[in-house]
Amino acid sequence: MAERGAVHLTLLALLLGGMLMLGLAVDLARFAATWREASHLAATSAEAGAGWIDETAARRGELEVDATRSRVAATQVASGSGRSVLISVTPARVCVRVSIPVHPTLLAMVGAAPRQASAVACAEPRRG
Repeated sequence: MAERGAVHLTLLALLLGGMLMLGLAVDLARFAATWREASHLAATSAEAGAGWIDETAARRGELEVDATRSRVAATQVASGSGRSVLISVTPARVCVRVSIPVHPTLLAMVGAAPRQASAVACAEPRRG
C-alpha cells in the first residue's frame, strides 16, 4: 500500500515538472516572437527615417538626414500600444530603439516578472 502513495507522489512531481517545462517553452517562445517584432519595427522605422533627406543640404551636394521629418516618420512606423520608442537622429544616421513588454503566463505562477524585449537598429541615407 505504501508503494501506491510513492507512485502517486512521483507522478505528481513529474506532472508539475512537465508543466513548468511547458510554461518555460511557451514563455520563451513568446519572448522570442516579441523580440523579433521589436527588431523588425526598429529596422523598418530606422529605414523610414533615413529616407527623409534635408533638401537644403542636398542642393549643396551633401547627403544629410532631415531631423524633424525623419523623427516623425520613424515614430509613425514604430509607435504602438505598450511600445517604448527612442529615436536618435544625426545628420548622418537614424537609430531607433524599440522596447515591448512581455508578460509571462505560466511562469508567472512561480514568480517570473514581466520583461522587456528590446532591439536597436540604425540606418544611413545612401546615394543610389
